[in-house]
Amino acid sequence: MMRFVDPERYATLRATGKLPSPKGVALSIIRLLHRDDYRMADLVQLVQSDPAIAGRILYFSNAAAFGRSRPIVSLQRAIVALGTFRVRDLVLGLSVMHSHRSGTCPAFNYEEFWGHSLATGIACQKLAQYAQITSEEIFTVGLLARVGELALASIFPDDYSNLLLTARDHRLDIAPMEQNLFGMDHHELGASLLNEWGLPEVLMQAAFHHEAPDAAGFADGSRVQTLTQSLSFASSLARLCMVDDESRWGLLPALLARAARLGIGGDALNELVDSMVEHWHEWGTQLQVRTQDVPHFADILAASPPLRHMAATADTENKRAHPPRLNVQIIGIPCAELALLMQQIQDLGHLPVLIDNSAEDMAKALHRPAQIVITDLSMPFPKVTDFCRTLRQTPSGRESYILALASPESESRILEVIDAGADDVLLKPLNVQTLRVHFNTAARMLALREELYRERLDIMRSTDGFAVAQKRLLQDALTDALTQLPNRRNGLDFLASEWAFARSNNAPLACLMLDIDHFKKINDGYGHAAGDAVLRQLAKLLLNSSRSEDLVVTGCLIARKFGGVFQALVHKQKGPCRPLVIGSENNS
Repeated sequence: MMRFVDPERYATLRATGKLPSPKGVALSIIRLLHRDDYRMADLVQLVQSDPAIAGRILYFSNAAAFGRSRPIVSLQRAIVALGTFRVRDLVLGLSVMHSHRSGTCPAFNYEEFWGHSLATGIACQKLAQYAQITSEEIFTVGLLARVGELALASIFPDDYSNLLLTARDHRLDIAPMEQNLFGMDHHELGASLLNEWGLPEVLMQAAFHHEAPDAAGFADGSRVQTLTQSLSFASSLARLCMVDDESRWGLLPALLARAARLGIGGDALNELVDSMVEHWHEWGTQLQVRTQDVPHFADILAASPPLRHMAATADTENKRAHPPRLNVQIIGIPCAELALLMQQIQDLGHLPVLIDNSAEDMAKALHRPAQIVITDLSMPFPKVTDFCRTLRQTPSGRESYILALASPESESRILEVIDAGADDVLLKPLNVQTLRVHFNTAARMLALREELYRERLDIMRSTDGFAVAQKRLLQDALTDALTQLPNRRNGLDFLASEWAFARSNNAPLACLMLDIDHFKKINDGYGHAAGDAVLRQLAKLLLNSSRSEDLVVTGCLIARKFGGVFQALVHKQKGPCRPLVIGSENNS
């Protein structure tokens, strides 16, 4: 259940002037839209008075995610296309971001906070089709989902800084710590802020519960549950963008499981993440929010486990008494040491392959490296550090085990070559026992890497299968089997959400009920198969006649429960409407 900060306590916090809030023109826009008698011309004039806000609204309305074929160049057209209340929410979110780029809480990373928040908003846009909500609306809640944390950092900078440091050192959940220290947590404070700013309840519910969506207790398949899970998944995708490669690898299992619950399989997820990252960079440039390079999602899935994780596991998983025969490339070894090294490798049962320093051979080595690559710190060209970095940037080179040889006088360069990508460094002169130990370690790590890669593929296949099954179940639960229209349950859920939005924003809501007269005569005269055909044909006609933002629903029980509400809503219309088309098939 969603909770708010006690009203008196919240009023006291507001009086400090430290709570995040829209400023300047943005505040004037929000106040204007609170009035019943506002004019579109007044809104356009306000937006025009701030070039930054105007530019962002135009940019947002032309975003590729909305699929509009012709660019919008008129500010008034952009506002109409988005809708005034979506403009309000967008201005609200961007204003809060602009006004709180930095602060006085030492342990609160403001750059990372807004980078993650922007990535969450962009991810929410991409997930709008799964969340059963427009991409314009869900962007704002993604941007402001964690605003309660920002508020606590603004009001209690020193205390909150100490809390964050303690939580990071001991890996603790911050919400219980916030309750103990402040008598409220960031969930409650965030909900109070979103409520004050007039966001719809379904969005507030999603923001409040998105960190633990399964604990919210929402009905399976309901709009609020799907929206909450979508926001939670968007936050996870944003986290994937913010961390380094090693941490990213560990986030994948939970991420794939969350994707499957929304019915998103492998190919769709690849496209979604790559598109999200692209738009994250574009918006980051527009809003001057720090972003970072992220590999293609397919490359993330195919990446090897982090070497540190491999090394920690390899010593405990010696499943083979004798390592397999390995291919070993030898590059840049001094001639005086070459014959002995190749003989030692052969004595250990492996296959040495000599690569000379010609451009052609080096290109082949980089394109198709062996399982083990041995090089020398004294290699004149290319430098061993440059070679290691180049090799690690190739898909095949990431899988190789690089062993560098160093003479005693070059021991100071060991850290340099390890940082460049080498797995290990051996000091010369070598003996066969030392070489055997390192080859055994390399063999175990390569075997473990292959095993983990196979497990990853199995997980991905299982996730794809689960995603397809979950999508089918959700579709069946929310769709009428005969007409393939949204069913009564889906319609009631959608109507309740739209009704709440209309009430909270004083917005009109258009509804239309249709009934087939004397339908019983069709069933009696021509049979139920003919009656079913009529219903299917009517469903097609309604879908072809409605807009993408309309919802056509089938089910006579909807009319029984909400018929009176529909009549009242139709008479309340004052301007542009949020339409809902209801198809009622009364075949009793």
